[in-house]
Formats: sequence, C-alpha cells, structure tokens
Amino acid sequence: MQLIRRDHLTIPPRQRREIPRASLEELKRSISTHTLLHAPVVQPTQEGGYILVAGERRTRAIDELAAAGITIIYDKTLVAPGQLPVVLLDEALSVIGRQEAELAENVDRLELPWQDRVAALAFIHQTKAAANPNQTIRDTARAIAAEGGRELSGPAGGGAESTMIRAVKQASIINDHLANPEIAKARNATEAFNLIVANEQRAFEAELIRRGQRRPTTIEVRHGDLFTILPKLDSGTFDTIIADPPYGIGVDSGGFRQRSPIHHNYEDTPDVARNIISIILAEGFRISRPRANLFIFCDIDLFGWLKDSAARTGWEPFRTPITWQKSDSEGMAPWGREGFRRTTEWIFFARKGQKGLIHSPIDVLRHNRVSREEREYGPEKPVSLLKELLAASTLPGDYVLDPCCGSGSSLEAASQLNMRALGIEIDEKAYNIALVKTQSQKKEATPA
Repeated sequence: MQLIRRDHLTIPPRQRREIPRASLEELKRSISTHTLLHAPVVQPTQEGGYILVAGERRTRAIDELAAAGITIIYDKTLVAPGQLPVVLLDEALSVIGRQEAELAENVDRLELPWQDRVAALAFIHQTKAAANPNQTIRDTARAIAAEGGRELSGPAGGGAESTMIRAVKQASIINDHLANPEIAKARNATEAFNLIVANEQRAFEAELIRRGQRRPTTIEVRHGDLFTILPKLDSGTFDTIIADPPYGIGVDSGGFRQRSPIHHNYEDTPDVARNIISIILAEGFRISRPRANLFIFCDIDLFGWLKDSAARTGWEPFRTPITWQKSDSEGMAPWGREGFRRTTEWIFFARKGQKGLIHSPIDVLRHNRVSREEREYGPEKPVSLLKELLAASTLPGDYVLDPCCGSGSSLEAASQLNMRALGIEIDEKAYNIALVKTQSQKKEATPA
C-alpha cells in the first residue's frame, strides 16, 4: 500500500458509471466507522500519475469524506483529505493470491461489481500482452487462476481453466464497450456480452441494407436528433403524427433496470420530456397538413401540461386521455401490497383543422404489451396497438410521422396498413432495429 495525491489519479471514462446514492452513503459510513478494508487498485503511468483499475465506488466514497474534512484509516495509517491509499496492480495480483483481493467495493462482503471485475481482467490481460507480444488470453487466464484469483472469474467462481478463459475473453470484449450506458447498466457480464453481440448483429444487417437498399419502400427511417431534423421538414406534409417520447418518470434509473435486460437508455427527466414534447407540438403543427391528427404517449403527470401546451400551439386536444390497457394482471406496484398495480398507460389525442377520427373506438384500448422475451427495445409498443390508432385516424396512402420511432413498431404498423411513414430515431441501436425491421418485413396490405 502507498499514499498518493488524489489529484494524481485519473479515472478512465469506461469506469465512470452511475453509483446508487444509498450504496455510496452506506460505504461512507462503513469506512468512517470501521476503516477502509481494501484500497483502490491503480496502475502507474509514464507521466508520474496513476490510472484507476478497480475501485471507483471506494474512490468516490473517499472523495466525499475528504470533502467533508473527514480523516479515514487504512492499514493502521491515517489518510488525510487530499490523499488516497492505493494498491499497485502488481501488488494486487499477489494479494489476489493470498486473500483473493476481492478488488471489492465491498466492506459489506457484497459480490464484486461485475464492471470492476471486467475492467480488472481486461487491464491485467492488456498489461501482460504489452509486456509479452505472444501473450494469449489462455496464458492470462492460467496465470490468474494459478495466483488464486478465482473471484475474478465471476459469480460462478471456481478455478477451472475453461471458466477463467471465458471470463478473460468476455472481459476483453466488454471492456471496450463500457462507455456505452446500455452496456454499463447491464445486470451482469453475460447480459452485457449478449447485448454487444445483438447490437453488432443489428448494425451489420443495417449496414447491408444501407449499402444495398434491398427494395424500394414507402417507409423511411432517419438516424438523428429530432431537434435537428424536424425544423428541416417541409410544411404541410404529414396526415398523422404518432410519438412515444420520454415520460419524465426516471425509467433510466436503477429500479426500472432490475426488471428486464432491455433497458431504457435515454435521459428521462421531466425537463427532457417537456422539451421533446414541445418541439413535437410546435414543429408538428407546422409540418402537418391543414387537417391532421396527433397521438402522444405520456405519463398522467404530464397530461394536463401537454393539453395546455398543445392548445397554445394550435392543436385541438381531446379532453381526456386514451387508456392503453396493457395487461389484466401484471403491472408495476409502486406501493407494493399497500397500493394498486398499474396495468395502464395513457395516450394524448389532438386534431388540427377538425380532422378527427374515421370511426370512433372506445377510449380503452386492450393490447398485451410486448413480452420480455420478444422485446428488443425498452419502451417498445405492440404493433397491434399502433395499428388500431392509425386505422381509426389515417387512410391508406396517407403520410405518418413518428419523431421518436424507437425500434420501428409504428412504422411496421403503417406499412401493414398501406400507409407511407417517416421515423426519426437518435439511438443507434434502436435505429438499426427499425431499419432492419421495416426493410426486411413482408408487407401485408390490410383492406380499408
């Protein structure tokens, strides 16, 4: 162990991730009460500084204690604010052999965070490969296993060589993608690896489509920011706008991510939601035809604001939300057994030029949500629901716009109803899914 100046340490971008506040506060209390059990692991640089290898949570906790003027203890040594106790990577490897180092964030003996494990394994292999050009993943795995680093193989543990080889191989791939929030927020290394493989497959298929343009289509997907694309679209173009923007309810937070491997990888604050909806209302009014319809999926907390904002923009809002009944039994239970389970979502409806609907369905639409097994994108809506909305409001041959098209369910629905459609999506993964889906599906005409 040695003490370094905190400002001499660099945390690589791949290791900067969201840390739950409750977890960080618990670690701070434990460090200040019981001392620091394991120092962060670092690697010296040629410039005289240090790069963090493992232990971002511990480093963050020590930083916050230092900001409060609290002196901590590590290995019977007082650590003043501005100092940081560290273990060099080479020392950590020997500690792994003696104590399995735990490279933890874990004064509470919690499982080593998989992101730290991946970063440590990848860094160990990169360091050994830099010193020995003939170093293979198998060589690294054997060395770690021989030194006793069983915990680094993952939750399955074990010292089997095949297990360690797989762990090092996955870590070398995953580590290059940890700057991607979708990957960093995965629940474990296996889930992260599978997401990377799926994303690269979709990207490959999308690139083939972009190069070959397999067939002419009336469905178009554009990759980009709606704040940039919408103002460039021609006025008076679209017959119907259907949008599923962020709800402003924090679906990108940890609690939501625990329930599914398919996450909502976009910022979901109320301010972000209002900004996106505002441009959809304003630019949407301009680029829609003199008689047009508008649907926006939303949370009930935003409905009143949305209705007032739409009216000020020129739309004529329907007074009450349309209800999507997405399940008869399963749903979120914010209060657990002490509250109701929420099995519904809401849709804002408005018109321009008194267009309105072609026929009048009831205001409760029953369509099962996309199952977790089939879902490719976090907020993905069922095609059947979007078809019902479009069939009630839009004629075959009409032009539909979805400025937040996600994985393209609305475009698929428009295609099946013989409508033209333009989708805009900023998330590259979702764009690739939409492009593949809309280009490769067999278009099924639905009688008017």
